[in-house]
Amino acid sequence: MAEASGSSASAPGNNTAPSTPKSKRPNYNIIHANPLPVVLYHAPPLIPHNPLSIIHHLYLFFFPPINSHKIIYTGMFSPVTMSVEVRDPKAVLDLWQKGFWGKGSLSRSEPTWLNREMRRLGDTRVGETSEEITRKRRDQRKEMKKERARKEKEELEKVKEAEADKNINGAATNGKPIVVDAKVVVDLEEELNGLDSAANQPGEPHKLSVPLGLPTPPLSVTDESDGLDLEAKTSTSKVEAGPVSDSEPSAPALQPAKVVRFDANTTSKEIPVEKHVNVKEQEHLQLTLCEAFFLTYAVGVLEITTQGSSEPLAVSKLLELFIRHSCFPPLPESSVSISALNPDNAFLINYAVYHHFRSLGWVVKLGVKFSVDYLLYKRGPVFTHAEFGVLIIPSYSRWGREENVGKEWHWLHSITRVNSQVKKTVLLVYVDVPTADDVKGWDTKHDGMKALLAEYRIREVALRRWIPGRNRD
Repeated sequence: MAEASGSSASAPGNNTAPSTPKSKRPNYNIIHANPLPVVLYHAPPLIPHNPLSIIHHLYLFFFPPINSHKIIYTGMFSPVTMSVEVRDPKAVLDLWQKGFWGKGSLSRSEPTWLNREMRRLGDTRVGETSEEITRKRRDQRKEMKKERARKEKEELEKVKEAEADKNINGAATNGKPIVVDAKVVVDLEEELNGLDSAANQPGEPHKLSVPLGLPTPPLSVTDESDGLDLEAKTSTSKVEAGPVSDSEPSAPALQPAKVVRFDANTTSKEIPVEKHVNVKEQEHLQLTLCEAFFLTYAVGVLEITTQGSSEPLAVSKLLELFIRHSCFPPLPESSVSISALNPDNAFLINYAVYHHFRSLGWVVKLGVKFSVDYLLYKRGPVFTHAEFGVLIIPSYSRWGREENVGKEWHWLHSITRVNSQVKKTVLLVYVDVPTADDVKGWDTKHDGMKALLAEYRIREVALRRWIPGRNRD
């Protein structure tokens, strides 16, 4: 059997397997291109001295090509969670991709329960979710902190050993103590570890390199018997013949068995097997009361129903429902009246602030995690972290009361400390609450909700934690 080698020759020194390409991240600039769940039409610029441009704009005004409020989403108010639930998968996807509205009921923020479940069951069509990426980053930071703590501990032990040797041997130069450089200690430690790892390898006797390839198959029963007879005959002939002289030709030596060797650099490519898993969607989108009211009143793309009726609620009825459920336990129906509205209500104050920042283009999310009322994102959670934390403080200057928040100084100090650790600026948003006489008769006006919100005046104060070591200039 002739010796054969692999036909494909690889470059010298290229023994490593090809690295697997990284998974391509989605293009969030395209996915979240629309800040609102509406379809907008960008008209060409108006040229006053061109009559065709004027005619074109008049035509677009009277006959718009696209209706921006064509898509209507439906949500149902849940008194248990005090939120609005959207269960249509298409509506959930649109509301999240066009403005980051709400959160998944089984997720931290983005509704990704279905993708996570399919990925857990081995579906090859689903990539990594945001929760998995966040978990990997946290594990990497945890391992980095452990490694840094280990290095610091070893460095401290080296310094202590150096000080102990100095005290024992009385080693000193001109009466000055020995100072051990931390960087030199770490570099020396790495060098010693490398030498120890090379020297501490267990000594093994030199072994012949075994050729790679297919081994020789074992002898059959017939071959084994023939081999025994041959060995017996050979031994007998040696005894009878006696010593052999040097002039006589020696018997030919047995040739070693030959094997087939292949190229060691040839790597087999594994063809991944696609697996498809069908999982029923069990997650829905939860909208806060302020988000749902903004989508209904300001944008006009959401219809909200209740559990007992399929008819969408009007803005006035929706406002009354949300005012009742803005506190726990909910207020009775007889205590809330639209005609005699109490402006000092938690929902009205919070919605005035929400409407203010959403109208300015900010993405507003709840900030309970950082001890604030709202978090302000410039574009969205997938792009950058929140830049500001909003703390709502009602002001009753028109009520004849003193400006007293009713909190101690350490309350504000703890909030600023928490947000400064995560590089967020605290915004103190003072809301001037109108009196009952100021909002009286708002429901009889043409756009009563707009007149009601105009009575709430908002003042913003940026609060930063002063650190003497960083803010000396």
